[in-house]
Amino acid sequence: MSASIASKDGVVENDRHHHHDHHTVEVDAVATPAPTPDTDPVGVIEAALLRLADDVGVLAEEDVVRAFTILKATDLPTYLRLRNAAKKANRDCSVTVLDKLVRAELPGSDDDSSTLDELVALARAQCQLHHDADRNAVAVIPMPSRREVWRVYSSGFEDWLRATYWRAKEMGVPETTMKSALATLAAAGINDGDEIEVHVRAARCDDGYLIDLADEQWQAIHVTPQGWRVVNESPVYFTRTPSMRPLPMPAANGDVGLLWQHTNIPAHSRVMVLPWLLDCFRPDTPFPVLELVGEQGSAKSTTQSVLRSLVDPNKVMLRGRPKTVEDVFVAAANNWLVSYENLSGLTPEQQDAFCTLATGGGFASRQLYTNGEEHVMETKRPVVLNGIAVVATRPDLIDRVIHVDLPTIPADARRDDADTHAGWERDQPKVFAGLLDLFSAALAILPTVKLTQKQRMADYERLGEAVARALGFAPGEFQQQYADLVRAGIDRALESNAVAQALDKYLADRILPINWQGTAGQLYDLLNTHSIPDRSSWPRSPKGLADQLRRIAPAYRAKGIDITHLGHSRDGALWRITTQKQHATPPGVSHTSVGGIRYGEHK
Repeated sequence: MSASIASKDGVVENDRHHHHDHHTVEVDAVATPAPTPDTDPVGVIEAALLRLADDVGVLAEEDVVRAFTILKATDLPTYLRLRNAAKKANRDCSVTVLDKLVRAELPGSDDDSSTLDELVALARAQCQLHHDADRNAVAVIPMPSRREVWRVYSSGFEDWLRATYWRAKEMGVPETTMKSALATLAAAGINDGDEIEVHVRAARCDDGYLIDLADEQWQAIHVTPQGWRVVNESPVYFTRTPSMRPLPMPAANGDVGLLWQHTNIPAHSRVMVLPWLLDCFRPDTPFPVLELVGEQGSAKSTTQSVLRSLVDPNKVMLRGRPKTVEDVFVAAANNWLVSYENLSGLTPEQQDAFCTLATGGGFASRQLYTNGEEHVMETKRPVVLNGIAVVATRPDLIDRVIHVDLPTIPADARRDDADTHAGWERDQPKVFAGLLDLFSAALAILPTVKLTQKQRMADYERLGEAVARALGFAPGEFQQQYADLVRAGIDRALESNAVAQALDKYLADRILPINWQGTAGQLYDLLNTHSIPDRSSWPRSPKGLADQLRRIAPAYRAKGIDITHLGHSRDGALWRITTQKQHATPPGVSHTSVGGIRYGEHK
């Protein structure tokens, strides 16, 4: 590409200037003439780059701007290389200002490009651009009264950028220009910014935890074993999603016991629900899944909404059944607490997805508009589900579930929605403050809790024991109740499994102690003779039976029956079914005398 650039003396030049050109000097010349923009634009720029390290104003000098202008019109590759070299020579210099000056020199200046440059310059002047571990650009925006943190590709950052431009220019921004500006700022954050860790709603911090209030002031709550306090600027970076809503500002005097006036949690389950609520603020441990089950009229949805409002208020508090596994992970990517209501059932794949969410994992699918790249969503989130019938039926999910049966509310005890909402709005700040008091007390007790025998969700079990002691329960009492809850879950898992139903009928006819050994095919023939009410999930082959045995083996082991795969023989896969020695299950908690405080009536 070539263009006509008028020299200072009015002569029009059409020659292409290359940085590879060499200028010959007469042997008898007294001195080498200094390069000028018209004779050697590359020489002018290279000399300027040497001074740029100590003087950011070099790029605005008339000769330097003219040299860049000539190169942009006559040798674009060299212009881009030297522009990048200027950026590397001094990161404090503004190449966007240089671009604006160069564009002003060239004919046909573009208004959209000018708006783009102004947008980028405004953003870079008022925010810090970084990226996270997945190389997603993040903008940190310091303000006089707060600090906002947004992902560059988010509606929150785009709204801020549009508002900033309006205040500066009193003009709107075209959509295409905004997209270009976001792409430019994202590239700056990814390539020039530092890597930072970004959190949503909750984060581990030193000896405690931070909870993002998600309010307009961007305040957070710091909870430690010594207490809790509201902080104006969080020591970690919290970002937000469009559907997030603020937690209540905690009251001066907390009372977590008021929670039971607004939920239908039975008294014996309250000591299980409180640790679940607190565990939702501990992203460094696996999350148990809360399952609320009850008939119509048991206030399942109301109870679930109230509990969620203490952890992760959202524009849509409850969602309907997910259609696919991907839907589950999309919801997890945009919410801290994953909440589904009125579930009549979940597919095995969806139940596996909730297991993955509880302990941390991801979902991968082909990236749209590509041939081979993956789009990966990796996350770990607390989950709450509700339904009329039991939703968690697979052993893996049942092991992670805190199951609560909600009683039916008598007709004369019902309240209308308006009264219920107004009452909760009044009491929520007190309940939230009481929950924070309990969290701090549990963190103080937690180091003294030692479990000799642990359930699968051992972190929840240990926190629950600390919470129970803070409420005034005897050491070991929570662990015993939790063990009973786990055993009841095992029974539910076996009741809904066709193979377990047939195996129970077969074992009921045997004389103790049981000691059966044979191939999967032989066992398949034995169990097939028993009548099963629902054979829709019955395995179609010995291999399918073997897969089912592997799934139910942990549940049977907890009941004292050992189902073991012994390997393969010439006749097929060998299995052994034997009874184990029964051992009493001790509480497994070291009895340390710790003073507790009773927060409301929980027993």
